[in-house]
Amino acid sequence: MNEKIFMGFVANILGIRICSIANDNASLDSFEQQNCFEKTLQPMYTAEYLHYLLENAKKEVFYEITDYLNTNLILFCFDNTCYLLGPYVKNTFSSLEMQELLASHKLPASILLPLKLYYDQFPQLSYSMIHGTVLAAMRTFIPNTPEFSYRKLTGFHEELKTDKLILESNNTYYQIIDRYETENYFLRKISDGDIDGVRMAFESIASNYYANTSQSQRSLYSTDWNGFAILRTLARKAAETGGCPVVKIDEIAQESIQKFASARTGSELDKIQKDMLIRLTQAVHDTKHMSQYSPVIRNVLNYISINYSQDISLHELSDTNHVSEEHLSRLFKKEMGITLTAYIADLRTKKAAELLKTSMLSVAEIAMYVGYPDSNYFVKVFKKRYGMTPSAYRSY
Repeated sequence: MNEKIFMGFVANILGIRICSIANDNASLDSFEQQNCFEKTLQPMYTAEYLHYLLENAKKEVFYEITDYLNTNLILFCFDNTCYLLGPYVKNTFSSLEMQELLASHKLPASILLPLKLYYDQFPQLSYSMIHGTVLAAMRTFIPNTPEFSYRKLTGFHEELKTDKLILESNNTYYQIIDRYETENYFLRKISDGDIDGVRMAFESIASNYYANTSQSQRSLYSTDWNGFAILRTLARKAAETGGCPVVKIDEIAQESIQKFASARTGSELDKIQKDMLIRLTQAVHDTKHMSQYSPVIRNVLNYISINYSQDISLHELSDTNHVSEEHLSRLFKKEMGITLTAYIADLRTKKAAELLKTSMLSVAEIAMYVGYPDSNYFVKVFKKRYGMTPSAYRSY
């Protein structure tokens, strides 16, 4: 294979730097000088770390290296040659985050500007985009190239040890049985709608991982896309078994996929997965709670929960459920204790209240998002529900 043509192909498609690298001082020192902005913030960009990684890297693995700055490298070996791809970034530069980072590492504010210039020179890419492109390039040159697995390396504070790179399964029979029992337990808890039980089960899985020196078990749950896909599929089926509407399940699953793709640290990956499991369990719990309502009202509630920001008409709901508008209005008020219009308003303002506390969106943007094109009317409805204007609620 022509190494230069391969690198040119990848570089041109992705707009990213790529170089072949040998396990020698000259090439590693050169890479460090060209790409390492600050050793304190990028210990894994140094020749010392890369030398260690090259010695222990396995074949058919993409190693994604993420530093404190949230710039990334990918190291992989292909056709008896090792390559470094990057740096690249996954998000735009945040001055606030970088100022906090510099302060926490006792670095002067004077380097913020050159740091931004350094950061902004790199392409913004996702791992999935890189993985697909590089693998396609490999198979263009060597058609039978196998699938590569994924390892994310962020161990800044840990002493580098071989067993953190070389995954070897040494589980005993009882460890395997214990893992399956733990998995079955948390899947049952999802199906039961038991939120506290799911939270405890997930923490048990996490603690088992950190207690395992081989660190092989956690890869099933958070360190790569395959593991996340397995967990997501199992959780979706458990939620479906629990009676949760499939549209709601798919909504939660798709949101978790988007968040997972942009996660930058192991703790973020854990949080995304834990939140997904809890949200699915909450959805099952809510579905079971709705069993007290008639089938018509359950259908209406499910529809509103998904489409609350749209223009929902009584005529549309009654027609869909094959009942008259008068009957649906009476039935909804009887079972819910509130009118349909008031229920939708409560749901919209509740979502708006969450966004006011957790986002930087303007009041007008939030009003439009939750279903009120007229922001003045939104303020009126919100004030009636919370006793204050949206702006006052945000600063309260």
